[in-house]
Amino acid sequence: MQLDDTHVRMLELLREDGRMSVAALAEHLGISRSNAYARYEALLRSGVVKGVHAEVEPSAVGLGVAAMVFITLRQSQWADFRARLSSVQELEYFAVTTGEHDGMMLVRAPDVAAIHELVATQLAQWPSIKATTTVFVMDEERAQVSLRMARSSRTSVEDSGERFGMTRFVRTSDERAQRVPERAPRVPERRGR
Repeated sequence: MQLDDTHVRMLELLREDGRMSVAALAEHLGISRSNAYARYEALLRSGVVKGVHAEVEPSAVGLGVAAMVFITLRQSQWADFRARLSSVQELEYFAVTTGEHDGMMLVRAPDVAAIHELVATQLAQWPSIKATTTVFVMDEERAQVSLRMARSSRTSVEDSGERFGMTRFVRTSDERAQRVPERAPRVPERRGR
C-alpha cells in the first residue's frame, strides 16, 4: 500500500491513542469521516495496522526482570526451534539475527531465578539449541521509530544494491575506537514472483 502524508499522520494519531474514533481522526486530519473511515479500513486490509493493543508496564504486573537471550542453533533444526518457541511463556519478542548468534529472545520474568530456570533448564533441553548467551537488561527506554522516515527518499547505499553485514568497533593500539564495516557478500536480487 502506498502511504501518503495523511496516512502517516493517521498512523501517528493511532499510535498515541489506538481507541481514537474515526470522527476524531477525521477532525484532527481535516478530512471527512467517510475519507477517514476508508483510509482506516485500507490500513487494516493491507496489514499496515495489525491491531490495537494495550501497552502494559511489565514491572507493574510483576515482571520486573528482563533479559536478552542470544541463541546459537543447530542449523538443521530450525523447524524444531520455531515449533517450540510458542511454549516460552516469558517470551516478549524474538528476532532472527546475523552475526555471532542466530537469534535473540527478549524475555521477562518476576526475578533472576526465573530467567535462570528458563535458560538453564528449559532451553538447555531443546535439541535445536547449541548455545545461549544471556544478557540482563539494566534499564530500558522505549521509543517508536518515526513513520516519516519511511516516506523520505532512499539513500544512495540502498539504491546501489549493495548489501552490508555487521558493524563492529575495534580498539587500535592507541585505544581509539574505529568503526569497521564488514561487507556481506552481494546477494543477487530475485526477479518475478
